[in-house]
Amino acid sequence: MTDPDVLSRAVANCAGAYRTWAERLGKRWRVWDDISCADLELPVVLPPNNATVLRQLAPGETDGLLERATEFFEGRPGGPYELWSLWPIPELSGIQAWPVPCMIREPGGVGRQKPTELQIDEVDDTTSIREAEALIDEVFEARSEPGSLLSLGCLDERFRVWVGRVEGRAVATATAYIADGFVGVYAVATAPHARGQGYGESLAWAATICRPELPATLQASSMGRPLYERMGYRTVAEFTVWDRDR
Repeated sequence: MTDPDVLSRAVANCAGAYRTWAERLGKRWRVWDDISCADLELPVVLPPNNATVLRQLAPGETDGLLERATEFFEGRPGGPYELWSLWPIPELSGIQAWPVPCMIREPGGVGRQKPTELQIDEVDDTTSIREAEALIDEVFEARSEPGSLLSLGCLDERFRVWVGRVEGRAVATATAYIADGFVGVYAVATAPHARGQGYGESLAWAATICRPELPATLQASSMGRPLYERMGYRTVAEFTVWDRDR
């Protein structure tokens, strides 16, 4: 059984990544003791339009939580948002939802040797940030305006992005958010034409071991889960995710 403190910190990293992302793009965010909300105002339902429950709630607490999340997103531009919770929310038990594995990897280790043709660079200029943004937009079908999904202002020692290129063309990207005692790995994206070559895994490794003394955490898609298991990630819990209309 995973230590509840470890789970709480993994959840805090997830919520903090989206909140920091929104804050550094000049978008809206707000955090209470029980829920964190962040809104990139994307036209589609993707995690950056996000509300994450931060702790287990006592009976009767969920009513106020849902009202606050609804009020935060209501009347703003953008598409639906996602509500993530590691703990049950009885009021939503009859609404369609899906599980997302919360995965953790212990510190240390050496990443798989990258393909020789792949060059990996940490993003530090306008050209590379646009390349990373374009990959995220294409792979996740975010339908964002240029400059609205990533900017150089997002980056510092806690929020880092890498791009992988083959023959000068960007093919994969990954992001790390370092907080709460974890390296959180986010937005791993490989261009459709470049999949199956190990590029996405190489970028995931770059993010995962950017601080090798820290454990890493991520939330895996069904497609990505086997890859992360090969990297040593293990599922410690499952988020339940609901789509919520504005």
